[in-house]
Amino acid sequence: MLTTTSAGRRRVVALAALTGVLAFSTSASAEKSLFFEETASAFWAVPHECADGSTVQGTLLVLSTRDFESPETDDADPTARVQFQAVCPDGTSFSWAAPTAPATITSTENLKSVTAAGAGIARDNLGGTHQVSFDVAWTGVGPLETTVNGPGSKRQQREATATGQVTFDGEILVDGAADHPTRPAPFIRVDTEK
Repeated sequence: MLTTTSAGRRRVVALAALTGVLAFSTSASAEKSLFFEETASAFWAVPHECADGSTVQGTLLVLSTRDFESPETDDADPTARVQFQAVCPDGTSFSWAAPTAPATITSTENLKSVTAAGAGIARDNLGGTHQVSFDVAWTGVGPLETTVNGPGSKRQQREATATGQVTFDGEILVDGAADHPTRPAPFIRVDTEK
């Protein structure tokens, strides 16, 4: 009887220790499972001269991205996507993109502002490479909208204004406010997921 009681106590102690370890590892993994992604986006209308001499309106996008997973608190390698496309009357197009240009990105709480500056190499659809640089600032102007996508997943977004300068092979493409008439208005957005 004494052996059974002693064995029973050992089982209870072992079970309690295992429960404690599982509870600790569950709370520790919950702390490490937050994913954070901040995006700021803006479009500009940019004139493009076609081979036949006609001029069309091209579209320029600058989209900054910072993301990290806890326990980190910032992105070690933030990037921006800078891309352009123009379609000429004969159906031919000219496009280029620097999909992950290194960037210095700063932001404030509650999606009030974001700045992104950097440079990178863009490849065009004709096989060429080009130097691009960007320096863009977003200022939140609309209300902060929150969408819950599911348990532990939400999006916060604010409409914004954006101003900036983008160069392509040393020539200034844009220098001023984002002004594309048919693309979405500039915005600042944060997605989090546990």
